Amino acid sequence: MTVATYLLLLLGILGATDIALFHTISHGIRHHADSRTELIIHSLRGPTYAILFLLVPNVALHGAWFWLLMFVFVFDLVISIWDFAIEKESRKVLGGLPSGEYVLHVILAMIFGGLVTSVVFEAGAWSRLSTQIAYAPANVPAILRLVLAVMAALVLYSALNDLMAAIRLGRRETPA
Repeated sequence: MTVATYLLLLLGILGATDIALFHTISHGIRHHADSRTELIIHSLRGPTYAILFLLVPNVALHGAWFWLLMFVFVFDLVISIWDFAIEKESRKVLGGLPSGEYVLHVILAMIFGGLVTSVVFEAGAWSRLSTQIAYAPANVPAILRLVLAVMAALVLYSALNDLMAAIRLGRRETPA
């Protein structure tokens, strides 16, 4: 899954840029009650990408495990559509969604499509094999697999921060 691994790296870098630049620096959405639903959505994306960062470059997912990977892709697609649908309202009080963030989301969506396509082309035959998980590192430098493992931890940390912020913001809305 060589191509898929490089596409994941690109998604990780651009996703981190989105979180740092637009979610944190530009809008600070973890501090705005109107962004609570968006934060909940983002907290779901963290575990999804952690799974992808750890599995895609390191293992072969045969049989039912391959189909579970396809489900993870569909789940992320649903999260993305939900996120796109509510972002305009979520950021209204903050001046709206910045044009740069919108463009970045379009680029991320295109790369995600490339990731899914590359997995299907590189590993689609796995779907017909006996169900098992086998260690099968992608033909990429070991340091790249390590970087993706670190990204998995970071995206989980970010998701946890989003969830904690959503909980904190929900408490502020609840009458005392």
